[in-house]
Amino acid sequence: MSLIEPFLWLFLAHLIGDFVLQTEQMALKKGQILFWLALHATIVAGITWVLCWSWTRNTFVVIAAVFLSHLLFDWVKPRLPGNPLKWYIVDQAAHVVVLIFGAHWMVHYGDVTHMPLSDYFPLRLLAVLCGYLVVGRPLTIGIGLFLKPWKDELFGQENEDAPVTGLVRSSEWIGNLERFFTMTCVLFDQYVLVAALLIVKAALRFGETNAAEHRRRADYILLGTFASVGAALAVAILVRLVLPELAVTSSF
Repeated sequence: MSLIEPFLWLFLAHLIGDFVLQTEQMALKKGQILFWLALHATIVAGITWVLCWSWTRNTFVVIAAVFLSHLLFDWVKPRLPGNPLKWYIVDQAAHVVVLIFGAHWMVHYGDVTHMPLSDYFPLRLLAVLCGYLVVGRPLTIGIGLFLKPWKDELFGQENEDAPVTGLVRSSEWIGNLERFFTMTCVLFDQYVLVAALLIVKAALRFGETNAAEHRRRADYILLGTFASVGAALAVAILVRLVLPELAVTSSF
């Protein structure tokens, strides 16, 4: 069994447990209240066990490492000074490192020779699913943290009683949709459609960004768009680079 097979299943479990199943309440309280921290770590470890179905002792070493790493990282992260974006990236990178070592352990020291669910879910499809999950919630949080200083500068100086000029949470959904669209275009080798997306969005925002009095808002929109599409492009290209390596074990 190659290293990438258990890693993809471990990574999918991480994405589901750390983002899909993590509620806003859990995200806010896990760094301060031990119950929520333990609940979050238990959910991630439980999902890892389900997707890496095995009763072998060596597999439970990996599940225990996942549980303990979430306990440690999510308790320490809120207490670190400095830019939250930096620690968000470090936190996710540290989780990935744990998963890489976990996959290495399963291949070289565990009794696992095949991931059972791989018989029912092709690895190439699994890689694509992981890519779409990454460009969803994880990038939404990351880009939000990246834009926060400019968002505070732009909207923090505006009148709190000013009328709302956009739909509630519309920016988040627009960002998700443009990243999903970018991901799909790259997977089907249609890079020209990504350029078309940028042109269409620029045209729709032209009246707002062309006015001199809205220069700061225009800069904010450009930053958000390029960060969103650029990050989705990077993830999609990485998935495309991985897919040929999985061709020998998947028919997708």
